[in-house]
Amino acid sequence: MAETSVLDQLKALTRLQELDGQIYALKETIRTLPEEKQTIEAERAEGLKIVQAVEQKHKELEVKRNGLETDLEAKEGQIKKLQGQLFQVKTNKEYTAMQREIEGLKADKSVVEEDVLGLMEKGESGKSEVEAARKAHQSREAQWNQALQVVETRLKETTAQVEVLQKQRDGLLSDVEPRVLAQYERILERKQGLALVPVISESCGGCYMRIPPQRVNEIQMGSRLITCESCARILYYPTA
Repeated sequence: MAETSVLDQLKALTRLQELDGQIYALKETIRTLPEEKQTIEAERAEGLKIVQAVEQKHKELEVKRNGLETDLEAKEGQIKKLQGQLFQVKTNKEYTAMQREIEGLKADKSVVEEDVLGLMEKGESGKSEVEAARKAHQSREAQWNQALQVVETRLKETTAQVEVLQKQRDGLLSDVEPRVLAQYERILERKQGLALVPVISESCGGCYMRIPPQRVNEIQMGSRLITCESCARILYYPTA
């Protein structure tokens, strides 16, 4: 390309910087979207753990109740067996001992029955808790799926926007001299998408460092590219 004035180069860079600022912001959004997705998926996994914990608690109660019911059946069987043997004993001593054993088993049976009833009540309450936890999770599941869909949509739309802006950017590159473009892009990479900034009230528009009046005049004249002594960004003097 034919060599152009510094002011023309700065005008071209201004148009380029406007696009690069938009591209950088969109790429930052793209960068954060996977983190949003991970957060949503982590919340969903935690919600599932809560449901599983409630289900496990209910299952343990059921297992415990089944064990007690088995124990209860065994005690009832022992009582019936001893009651059947009661009239076969030959001495009062044996009869009394067997009666005491039967009474002991009946007392144990009564305790187990109370425990079973208690666990049955807890089991009914546990069923309600499980149902409530599952319903709550299903409701949240719909919200999580919707949130994930929003993230995916934003990712596609933002990526498409970047592609459009990138094409526009490519069309501007021929307006900038290679050496100027190389300098601009080096700064752009180091300064988070902001390589070119205006002078605002005799200060750098990037880092707000005060610029000496003589240097402001040089920037305004546009005889050469001037960078900020503090942040190293390219400076230009905005025109009305």
